[in-house]
Amino acid sequence: MSRLAWEGSKHPLSPGYGTGRGSSSELYYILAAATVLYLFSVWEHLPGITPSHYSDVMSVFFREGIGRGSHGIPYYDYMFEYPVLVGLAVYLCSSVRLVAPGFSEAMMYYTLAMDAILYVFTMAAIIYLYRLVLLVKGDLSRVWKCFLVAPSFIMFTPYNWDMMAVAFSTASLYYYLNGEKGKADLCLGLGIGAKLYPILLIPVYILEERDWPSRFRRFFTPLLVFAALNLPFMAANFQTWFETWLYHARWGIEDSWLIFIFDQMDVKAHYVALAVLVYLLYKGLLESSKRSYPSPYSRVIHRGFLASAAWLFGNYVVTPQMALILLPFYVLIPVIPVAAVYAAEVLNALIIVLWFTPELNLGDPLVRSSPVQWAAAIRQAIWLGLYVYTLYPEKTRMWMRKLFQRVGE
Repeated sequence: MSRLAWEGSKHPLSPGYGTGRGSSSELYYILAAATVLYLFSVWEHLPGITPSHYSDVMSVFFREGIGRGSHGIPYYDYMFEYPVLVGLAVYLCSSVRLVAPGFSEAMMYYTLAMDAILYVFTMAAIIYLYRLVLLVKGDLSRVWKCFLVAPSFIMFTPYNWDMMAVAFSTASLYYYLNGEKGKADLCLGLGIGAKLYPILLIPVYILEERDWPSRFRRFFTPLLVFAALNLPFMAANFQTWFETWLYHARWGIEDSWLIFIFDQMDVKAHYVALAVLVYLLYKGLLESSKRSYPSPYSRVIHRGFLASAAWLFGNYVVTPQMALILLPFYVLIPVIPVAAVYAAEVLNALIIVLWFTPELNLGDPLVRSSPVQWAAAIRQAIWLGLYVYTLYPEKTRMWMRKLFQRVGE
């Protein structure tokens, strides 16, 4: 499809609704503001800060093979539960321990090195998002409202490695909409190598293609990139590499509505979660094919949001940093109400705020009676509501009007 065929009108249901005007100075302002917010988050997660703020980045340094014992290779010398690009980043940054004088100093240098890597990915995600907004003639003010000052961005950017996946998936979306599909496939494969959930963009892309050779390329190229990243570790020590995936298969329910139905370690929750995910993905892609969109831009972006929301609702582990994947779609889809975005974002932030305080989490943040799990579930309910609203905007508004009328009566 030619680039001209993708040009959309300024329809209120389209991502193309807005000024779409930008300038290099505006991008610099956005990057400068993002840098200030990022540095604040880096500071509050540094080792030794009082009060201490937990981060996954810092916690893994205490493990054998990373910060303790012999400096090992992930997936070969020890099991590492994150995908390969994260493992490589951890190996590279933890190498500073070989020259640091002590454990505390090494942990500080390691954390700062990882923060520097994640800063590059954060800036890349913002630059590609900025380009996307201009490409679809969107509303640049939503970059500020729905991305930069979103609690998830402020709290979880250097907390975990999800910004690597967000950067790659946002770049992939930009390249795909810009007609550079080979680059889109490459970025998507790298995104899957950082976190698994960008894989749900594959069916979105496949549905946009008009011939089977193109569909096969959209399917196989990202997976081949992912396989190429993993193949050396698979060949060197398959069992240790495979333990990464067994680790997740054995993990219990965490921050998911499923805790209100199943015990935390009940394996049946995994199958129910998978069934919900598959159903929501199928329903979203099917129903979106019946709708009329102002442009293919709009259709692809809406489908990307539906797939991401399906992942976050149809999963038995939905940690708060995973919400970062939704931020670009909040910017690109102007019909998503900012009030709903902030409601979900505040609840998402509450998960980590309450997690480490027994007086606030009622002793165990993972049990269904804990306010942590209630905040997590309500957050997911809002995401599901946005999924339905994005798919059926007119019907949802009608249902809401009737609901408010009945409440008023």
